[in-house]
Amino acid sequence: MNKPVQSKPVVVTLRPEDAFDLGQRVARGEFSSLDEAVAAELADLNYRRAVEIMGGDDKLEALVTRLEAEDDPASDVEARGFFAELRAGLKQRLDASRE
Repeated sequence: MNKPVQSKPVVVTLRPEDAFDLGQRVARGEFSSLDEAVAAELADLNYRRAVEIMGGDDKLEALVTRLEAEDDPASDVEARGFFAELRAGLKQRLDASRE
């Protein structure tokens, strides 16, 4: 998972009703900004994709649990950072989906 060193601005075009909905959610205080709202929606989309790839929410949760239970899942390969980031990302998505 290579993340850019410097983030670059991205322009996103939304349907008017989606932009209105996100704006209303920001106005209600659900999000502190439109940027935060869009980021949250993208995180939710990524979580739903992970659930689909894994074959269901229960299977994704089981994978996250199994990864958290392992003392050092990177001991067999040289990917310590990758596994740490994978566990953290999956756990964050799982926690966010329960809110």
